[in-house]
Amino acid sequence: MSPSAVEPAVGVADETSGRTVLRLDQVDKRYPGVHAIKSVSLSVREGQIHALVGQNGAGKSTLVGIAAGSVHADSGTVEIDGESTQSPTPTWCRERGLAIVYQEPALLPDLTVAENMRLGMPVHARPAIGDQIAWAEEILARWSSVASIDARTPVRELRPDARFVVEIARALAERPKVIVLDEPTEHLLPPAVAELFTLIAEHTAAGGAVVYISHRLNEVKQIADTVSVLRDGALVGSFDAEDVTEQDVVNLVVGRELDRTFTRVTGADRIMGEELFAVTDLSGKRFDGIDLTVRAGEIVGFAGVEGQGQRDVLRALGGLGGHSGTVRVGDRTIDPSSPAAALHGGVAYLTHDRHVEGVLSGLSLRENASLSALGRISTAGVVSRMRERKLTGETFRSMRVKAPNDEVDIATLSGGNQQKVVLSRVLLSDSDVILADEPTQGVDIGAREEIYSILRKAAAAGKAIVVLSSSAAELEQLCDRVLVFSRGQIARELVGDDVNEHAIAQAALSATHSREKAGTGTGRVNFWHRMSRSDLTPGAILLIATIILGIIAATQSDTYLTGRNFSLVLPLLATLAFFAIAQQVVMMIGGIDLSVGPLAGLLVVVASFILSAYRTPVGMILGVIVLVVVAAVVGAVNWSLITVVRINPLIATLVTFTALQGLALLMRPLPAGQIDPFFLSYVSGVWGFVPVMAVVAIVVAVVLEYCLFRTTFGIKLRATGSAGPTAERNGVRTRWVTLGAYVGCSVLIVPAAILLMVQSGTGNASIGDSYTLASIGAAVLGGASIFGGRGSFIGAFLGAVLVTQINTVVQFLGLPLYWQQWLLGGLTIVAAAFYSKSRTLTERS
Repeated sequence: MSPSAVEPAVGVADETSGRTVLRLDQVDKRYPGVHAIKSVSLSVREGQIHALVGQNGAGKSTLVGIAAGSVHADSGTVEIDGESTQSPTPTWCRERGLAIVYQEPALLPDLTVAENMRLGMPVHARPAIGDQIAWAEEILARWSSVASIDARTPVRELRPDARFVVEIARALAERPKVIVLDEPTEHLLPPAVAELFTLIAEHTAAGGAVVYISHRLNEVKQIADTVSVLRDGALVGSFDAEDVTEQDVVNLVVGRELDRTFTRVTGADRIMGEELFAVTDLSGKRFDGIDLTVRAGEIVGFAGVEGQGQRDVLRALGGLGGHSGTVRVGDRTIDPSSPAAALHGGVAYLTHDRHVEGVLSGLSLRENASLSALGRISTAGVVSRMRERKLTGETFRSMRVKAPNDEVDIATLSGGNQQKVVLSRVLLSDSDVILADEPTQGVDIGAREEIYSILRKAAAAGKAIVVLSSSAAELEQLCDRVLVFSRGQIARELVGDDVNEHAIAQAALSATHSREKAGTGTGRVNFWHRMSRSDLTPGAILLIATIILGIIAATQSDTYLTGRNFSLVLPLLATLAFFAIAQQVVMMIGGIDLSVGPLAGLLVVVASFILSAYRTPVGMILGVIVLVVVAAVVGAVNWSLITVVRINPLIATLVTFTALQGLALLMRPLPAGQIDPFFLSYVSGVWGFVPVMAVVAIVVAVVLEYCLFRTTFGIKLRATGSAGPTAERNGVRTRWVTLGAYVGCSVLIVPAAILLMVQSGTGNASIGDSYTLASIGAAVLGGASIFGGRGSFIGAFLGAVLVTQINTVVQFLGLPLYWQQWLLGGLTIVAAAFYSKSRTLTERS
């Protein structure tokens, strides 16, 4: 049947009334094997809500990504408020009045709520950095009845629904001419949805326009003025919302007549087996005394207002939360202490946050789906690719996963198709118990019915299934029984005819006498909580460790606390401090520069030629400028290898390491050439027993720490390391931020090299080699994350202090030198584990 055969007799939307604020003209986009957008033209008028609907993979997110500048079209034009371009960028679109809320919020996890909100604003609308917290709190106050969010909280600590509140609040705060909302209510609870609709109405009443993408057709019919339908990348048509029914839209979306009525298949219609899943006295942080049983072939629903413990119970049973109590699968008692342990015990968990916990980006569809079935498709640890492809292929076909082939990166799929692949993984585990948390989140009406059918078939095959859903209608359609939660306990059980949408909703509201705020992300946090997540906390711990070691050394030696000792130790500290601070710059963006040691050696060698004996002051200044230029060139080379040639940072800087080492040895095979003694006397000056360069290192660390949090470049540096692609969506030019990081790292090696000149006095090619690993260790001790986005320059400095202190104390205690390596290595491991664990606990709290 042709698509036109099912299109209803409706009129095309009138596009003549109202000024057009967004126009897409003949936009076309292809990916390998997929024609995602097929010459689509679309107009959005001021004061209107323009709904865009279609199945998963129809091209909706790609189309609005093109409109927002985050996706580059192969051809076509984007026009915003009368200005057009064929190559829009996120910044260009934002500055001309387009704001967008993506299906997955474009927030940087390691930045605070206030920093994220400010960074996402047009430049002209951004508050001063010092005012951003008060500014963000004023905006979020509008949502206070449905979400309590501290503007100082890192986004990584927010629940998914709270992240959407932040993203939506930020977009509306721009007062854009047109705002694009891509599945905005998927993670929101009813009170937050009602608040969103109120704000949308206010926005359009003020002359703004809204592009609203949703699979929830009841919402579309409730608020939309115009409905445009995409199918397989092509625009089927645009229609006045009043002229089409929900059934009309469904038929247009799927391209055929689709009967949306259903007959609920309950336990009474199926043959159920014996009790298969039993939980006794399950207790945890947000729940207590949970008892439940599920029979083979039964589907049990979890309901209740968000925050009443139902999700915490499900996650605990899936191995993602601490708990006590007894869990049985069949006649076996299991301990779901981790997802792997739960899976081994016969319990498979489908997460509600597929972007963070479900999808394995970089792996293919086949690899994502087969991960939980490796035991079934391998022999003696060797995977049978034939069995794997057959198993996953059959599952993908049964679930109608839309993809060019099974080998494409899962990240290239639409959200709904990603959800199907993640569900495939759960089903392929062949577990006796399936825990499904929001199983149809982000999928279209057709896929939703397919997932319902799949879960029913799994139950009919003898599985015990528990479904958590914020949709009472979904629970009515799927479940034999529904358990309603309130304040961490099962408050009511609905069975038989009571399992209906009205009864479920009424039970959830009436059972929760002391209801938590819907969508609560975080409330105000206390001092200790804030300290535990601060990037300065590792530095404070290092300072305490340094003092303790100093006390030990002072009790064992009278010469430790003397000016002579400090005059020897502090220059070494200053040298390592500059190395650690330099390393911290690139670690902020998720890189590691292995070339810093040989670069210092090369600079010392170059100085032995250009800063040879008896230079004039002008000659000394010019010589230092040459050293800075050489360092900057090395940083630019590192950036080119990493960003342009796309070599892994470790490999790229290892290549530079070797090249610089070879060049330095070519110039000075042996230490030779005298460096100007007058120049060295200037840079080795002291105030009392404190070297001037040690004070300079402290000043540099403090200034960079300030810049990291209080300047635009510092925030962009953290954003790039936190999530580069998301930072790009926010208008951050991450390529140039990365260039600044690598050049900055290399330039900061110059003062370290100058201090090495003081130590050697000659051109020594290998004098800096030992500092490469020491600089990484000091930065890690100071709290730097090897994944980027987190760290502290003050922490890096204090890391250098601790490393120097360890080396000094070992000598004063008369211990063998290998104790230096043991202590440093052990403390680095302990520090990394401690910081990782503390952050994990903070994010889960």
